[in-house]
Amino acid sequence: MLTRLATGFIGGALAIFIIYEGNWLFFLMILLLALLGWHEFDGLARKLKGQIPVKVMSLWLVLYFTAFWFSNTKGTVLLTAFAFTWFMLRMVFRYGRLKPSDSALGCFGLLYVTIGFSAMLAIREGMVGSYLTAAFSEPQLQPGRFLFFLLIFSTWASDTFAFFVGKAKGKTKLCPAISPGKTREGALGGFIGTVAVALFCAAIGHFSLLHGFVIGLIIAVMAPLGDLAESILKRSAAVKDSGSLIPGHGGVLDRFDSLLLAAPAVYAYLILIA
Repeated sequence: MLTRLATGFIGGALAIFIIYEGNWLFFLMILLLALLGWHEFDGLARKLKGQIPVKVMSLWLVLYFTAFWFSNTKGTVLLTAFAFTWFMLRMVFRYGRLKPSDSALGCFGLLYVTIGFSAMLAIREGMVGSYLTAAFSEPQLQPGRFLFFLLIFSTWASDTFAFFVGKAKGKTKLCPAISPGKTREGALGGFIGTVAVALFCAAIGHFSLLHGFVIGLIIAVMAPLGDLAESILKRSAAVKDSGSLIPGHGGVLDRFDSLLLAAPAVYAYLILIA
């Protein structure tokens, strides 16, 4: 527990600094996390007897996130088409050595990593926030910076409140077949804590309380689902953690599983109200 708290504090402080600074520093952090997450997914795929093109798609991730960062729509579309074509052709030319499930697993893993981290990049770098100035009364922070802090603090609240309420009051198992440690009481505590933190962030950031409340609800639902989804992947691969990069926390996918589902959902909502 001490190791978990220490690495969580240090990692959290570093993340807050990089999020606040943004720009290239944030882009490089997201790109690094995406690459590490992809390699961790490759490890899970190997446990499942799957073969995915980890090296080729590592290069693809670098190119895709670079194109995304520069708002190069043609580049992102072409790279997406290339990825799909590559998976299909790989299955054809390596027939007998690869199974269709290998291509399906690779596509799923690439989508899992790319969509989640792309959404984080889009939210932080103001690709949506700059159009939401009407939702702020007297913004204390640049919109993209504020919206990402709203996302990450609310997601952290989901995990934290669920953990401590579950430890103190948890009696009824939530999904014992997927994650035996989670309880309904903990899930309820996480839900309430997430919405409360989202409203608090909206109030101090002079952001619309209505939108803050809705974003809190979205995160309160999607964050634990992201956690459960990654738990299914690990359970299927018969491993406790996706990696061992972060002492006491496991790997990148373990640490960012909630955000990987919450971020795209919040981004979709911001697009709808922009």
